[in-house]
Amino acid sequence: MIARVFLFLVVFVATLVWRFPYEAAIADRLARLEARTGAQVDYTPESASILGVEWKDMRVTTRTGVKVQFDQAKLRPTLNGMSAYATQGKSQGRMVMGPTGDLSIRMDQLNIDSGSKTFGEMNVTGNVTHSFQKRAGEGSLRLVLAHHQIPLPIEVETFESGNRLFWQDRGQGYELRIEVKVLGGTEFSADGDILLTPQPGLPHSLSGKLNIQTKLGKRRLMLQGTWKDPHWTMVSDS
Repeated sequence: MIARVFLFLVVFVATLVWRFPYEAAIADRLARLEARTGAQVDYTPESASILGVEWKDMRVTTRTGVKVQFDQAKLRPTLNGMSAYATQGKSQGRMVMGPTGDLSIRMDQLNIDSGSKTFGEMNVTGNVTHSFQKRAGEGSLRLVLAHHQIPLPIEVETFESGNRLFWQDRGQGYELRIEVKVLGGTEFSADGDILLTPQPGLPHSLSGKLNIQTKLGKRRLMLQGTWKDPHWTMVSDS
């Protein structure tokens, strides 16, 4: 009997020794990540063990209003860093934060709220990397837009775009440049550049153009405004 009680106490103390450092380490790394990126992470703690911590109902919101939700997430501290794996139904996302402040993120068919009625919900697949030392990053993403309100010259409910992203801190915030290539089946195609520029105390300004080819001919879609409230102007090529 005494041996059983002793064994229970050993297991209980060992669990506490492992659990609290892991939870504290994850909380510390998460706080650093939020401070550096301006993103907000909300979650419901579920469990903690020597394998890391598990959350449910995790929600990530960026400064620009982009939101993504996960059913489950597993996080584990590494040497002055962190690794995370999160699921959204059958879709998933992975993140690794290295000791030097580098981020590497992989997304596989994640549904992400763009934060804009015009762009709607996006299905996202691809990779992005970011260096906090260089204050810069880049990525390659495939987006499927099925609920957009973009004023295209022909009606296309769903289209896919391949995008190269580059961002750099310009002192007043991050400037983001997106190289866009759109595939709308046999109906249309488009390519162009979009630029998000920081403005002190205001949302990032949005500018750019898409060169569109349809069966009706060539068009240029000029873009201004902000990410949340974009303004479009269609110009016909002569």
